[in-house]
Amino acid sequence: MKQKLKYITLIFLSVILLIIFQGSTSNFLSKISILSNVIRLVERYYVEEIDMDELIDGAIRGLLETLDPHSSYITSKEFEKISENMKGEFEGIGIEFSILDGYITVISPISGTPSDRAGLMSGDKIIKIDGESAYKIKQDEIVKKLRGPKGTPVVVTIKRTGTDNFDVKLIRDKIPINSVLASFIYNDDIGYINVNRFGEKTFYEVNGAIDSLESYGMNHLILDLRNNGGGLMDQALDLLDSFIDSNDTILYTSGRISSANYVYYAKKNKLDRKFPITVLINRASASASEIIAGGLQDLDRGIVIGETSFGKGLVQRQYMLDDGSAARITIAQYYTPSGRLIQRDYDALDDYYLDLAKDNRELANNNDSDSLKYKTKKGRTVYGGGGITPDIFVDDERYLTKNSQDLMFNPNRLIFKYANEVKSKYRELYSFEEFKKNIYSKQNINLQNEQNDFFSWLDQIIISDDELKFNYEQDSILVNWDIINNRIKAEIASNIWGKDYGYHIRLDVDKPFQAALENLKSAEDLVK
Repeated sequence: MKQKLKYITLIFLSVILLIIFQGSTSNFLSKISILSNVIRLVERYYVEEIDMDELIDGAIRGLLETLDPHSSYITSKEFEKISENMKGEFEGIGIEFSILDGYITVISPISGTPSDRAGLMSGDKIIKIDGESAYKIKQDEIVKKLRGPKGTPVVVTIKRTGTDNFDVKLIRDKIPINSVLASFIYNDDIGYINVNRFGEKTFYEVNGAIDSLESYGMNHLILDLRNNGGGLMDQALDLLDSFIDSNDTILYTSGRISSANYVYYAKKNKLDRKFPITVLINRASASASEIIAGGLQDLDRGIVIGETSFGKGLVQRQYMLDDGSAARITIAQYYTPSGRLIQRDYDALDDYYLDLAKDNRELANNNDSDSLKYKTKKGRTVYGGGGITPDIFVDDERYLTKNSQDLMFNPNRLIFKYANEVKSKYRELYSFEEFKKNIYSKQNINLQNEQNDFFSWLDQIIISDDELKFNYEQDSILVNWDIINNRIKAEIASNIWGKDYGYHIRLDVDKPFQAALENLKSAEDLVK
């Protein structure tokens, strides 16, 4: 009966469409009629029972995806998850975790959450939830059992190296989904902020991080927007505006309908930030990230270092539908202050994504065509052609042998496990500063000992874990030992002092970041 009702509803919908678009071309009306017939034929003759909701969702999704890469249909269930992510909070216990050795393993308790207050530590394994085994628990079950309304309890049984198993009662609370992954003074007066998304609270988070860093003496900011796929445009514009001490255009949009055409201006404010800025971007920096990078570049407010960004410059307007789903339809395109279109060509949708893997995208964009050349506020030449082309190109990739890749990106997080095993011998160091000084002043004999210790541990893990399929040649990993050793030390630092310290260590071998340090004067000259 339910299936029949859906079928009748679909036919009724087709009739309504015919009435609505009766002024359209006969070809269009014919297509609507064909759609109705196809639905009827599938419902009547298809070999298996059909979930008509799923079928129609797919049809709507396909219709919008045909328009461009970013128009999209979002089901009501998907919309709930996206809304949660944009709002920047959910209710639960507050841990970042991975499933390691079949158990929920704490990678990091989120600061200020129930897990943090209860003293959970990196490397802890949750072996039971409310008395029931959590061994080889599925991802959706983890969400069901650990998330829940604020104020409700959950008891987790913890296995921690060096102690007996113990129970911890956690009272669920609101858990922030942070946009700022890391924020610290790297050295002297150089501040570093890593932003991974633009949600409803991103400007508030970044603004707070900047205030904190300035209180510690920051006079130059390196803003890391690599792998930031964007998010809410208003948050990006608020952040960009806070750096612009003028009433200049910071972005404009252009579309077919008049309401899609808009010019966004900076608002000159005595609180505007005056310090030099360097922005790091890569091929995965998109949308809101590109608005900031492009605006700072065009208005000569900061320099951009890294790779040409993704090139997503289409404006979507969201229309809510009756069942809680939503249609996001592209209504305009973004342009930077100098007039550069951020959006890359997408005539061939397959190439739209595969193009990111091509070498020398920057060389292809920076040709001699006058149509791709634009001028900044002070007359510097910048380039269009899709995405934001950096002032200084630095390849974000580092050569890794196959064995090194398998080790560093192993789903069993081998480097994290090893760091968790050896961290105790570093706890005796007085401070993070001494730790960092210690790891970069090792004698060769100690370095050799570290390598031997690591490979002995790795061999033992492989022998003891039948499910771990990891074959390697030691020489192949030693080719990248400086990178791997850096990652081990970063995991140790994160484990002992917190995530910011892990990022601090990783930046020591980060080519684009090191290039930013080498080119501080270029950013400083722009604000003189």
